[in-house]
Amino acid sequence: MTLPTLEVQIPDHFPQTMAELFRSYRTYLKIEKNYSEHTLFAYLRDLKFFFEFCLKEEIDILTVDVLDVRAYFADLKSTKKQDKRTQSRKLSSLRTFYKFLFREEKIGANPILQVSFPKTKKKLPKNFTPIETEDILDYEDGEKAEVLGKRDKAIVEVLYSTGLRVFELVNAKLSDLNHELTSLKVMGKRRKERFVFIGEEAQIALREYLEERGTNGPEEIFLNQRGGKLTTRGIRYILSERRTVMGMEKAITPHKFRHTFATDLLNAGADIRAVQELLGHSSLSSTQVYLSVSRDRLKEVYRNAHPHAKK
Repeated sequence: MTLPTLEVQIPDHFPQTMAELFRSYRTYLKIEKNYSEHTLFAYLRDLKFFFEFCLKEEIDILTVDVLDVRAYFADLKSTKKQDKRTQSRKLSSLRTFYKFLFREEKIGANPILQVSFPKTKKKLPKNFTPIETEDILDYEDGEKAEVLGKRDKAIVEVLYSTGLRVFELVNAKLSDLNHELTSLKVMGKRRKERFVFIGEEAQIALREYLEERGTNGPEEIFLNQRGGKLTTRGIRYILSERRTVMGMEKAITPHKFRHTFATDLLNAGADIRAVQELLGHSSLSSTQVYLSVSRDRLKEVYRNAHPHAKK
């Protein structure tokens, strides 16, 4: 199955200067920010909506002020039902765009800095239970060709063993693996390099896949059925297909493996700063959300085990 590439097309009615800024910004997000395919698509789609609004209201995007931005969000609220989380992402998209324009000296100040983000209730990350994790890792699809079956097994094992982001997984190269397959060099967000470690089960699955795959073809580790580089959408399709054939109710996604990786480490007593390093978080606050999940698990254990807990 061929999966179409996510891409935001520049409308023909956009003025040339607007179209050029759009292209430059797309290159900035893709090359310098190293955003994933889905994040890139979301940010560019948000910018396209804003550009359409500016054209309709005859607003120059280089002289936008706070009132213009508020008018845009009021227009969105009246035409599209959007929760606060979606509004925050759209505001973040604009803030990044105008930060880019300021850096390129297209504007003298970033007007979005004066606009507050709508307050949102932080959602706790969803992870797999230990039983669900084992079921997903142990499942074997006998209908698939051997190399694809071994590839899929290696993908889920490596995702759980390392907590990699999906774009980090598809961009991982054979040369990034050490000889024993115990560690992998990763290029994360903002092109920040780190090393992750591969557990024994993942090493076995990876070794069996690489023996079938061989060393010919692209340098990326994981290939599609035609021998080309797998995309992030390809990984999501593989995991979705696995969920369907397993008959599993909960969605199987790369990010749930990442959440499970972090939560399981903290539940086992791992230091939060070590988990931060393994996840590639630049800020400790991004990792601390997993402490809430870990504490919830400890509360559950306490309530189920302590004789007086239920009284």
